[in-house]
Amino acid sequence: MNRFEGKVALITGTASGIGRATAQRLAAEGAKVVCTDVQLDGLEETVRDITSQGRAAVSQVCDVSDKDAVCAAVGRTIDQYGKLDVRCNVAGILETSHTHEVYSRSMGTAPFG
Repeated sequence: MNRFEGKVALITGTASGIGRATAQRLAAEGAKVVCTDVQLDGLEETVRDITSQGRAAVSQVCDVSDKDAVCAAVGRTIDQYGKLDVRCNVAGILETSHTHEVYSRSMGTAPFG
């Protein structure tokens, strides 16, 4: 099935995990994908995987916390493919902590006696 045939997708967080899987799936469904992330090695690995299967993909280093970098990624997408049909915002930061520690940092206080 090629539900995204002729579509252009910009996906953030594609160096690994859900972002990578999203880029791979959209490409497999026919989309031309622009893969973005701050981790260059993983980003390039994702693009190699997609293009090795005969699908269209390019990489763009992008820190989604930087407005100019996001604008550049959108601009690259439109320059490369002439349009942007799909945007998947998957990038994120993982921090593991105990709930009470996260609360304490966010509130500036100790929540429990």
